[in-house]
Amino acid sequence: MFLGIEANRSLYLFTKTNIIRRYAYKLYKLKAFENFVMFLIALSSIKLAAATYEKYLTKDSIWLAASEKFDVVLNVLFLFECVTKLISLGFIMDEGSYIRDSWN
Repeated sequence: MFLGIEANRSLYLFTKTNIIRRYAYKLYKLKAFENFVMFLIALSSIKLAAATYEKYLTKDSIWLAASEKFDVVLNVLFLFECVTKLISLGFIMDEGSYIRDSWN
């Protein structure tokens, strides 16, 4: 089977041999995936710092509109990361699951 997958079922849907779970786990284990998530965290932090000054902008500012769209993009990407890890590891029931990992 797949070494590292501890939960027999993920979200009560995906077995260890499920193709969706196997691909999600492969993606989760890629160093590039981890680097991409770290990059997103850095971008999100920069965006948060820049948002401090948005209160001085007018409501029709191009920067404000772009900032709102960027927030949506970041949220979708973080949601993708979360769902990928949930499918890979399971939610909470087994050792090594998403919630039991302090990094998550």
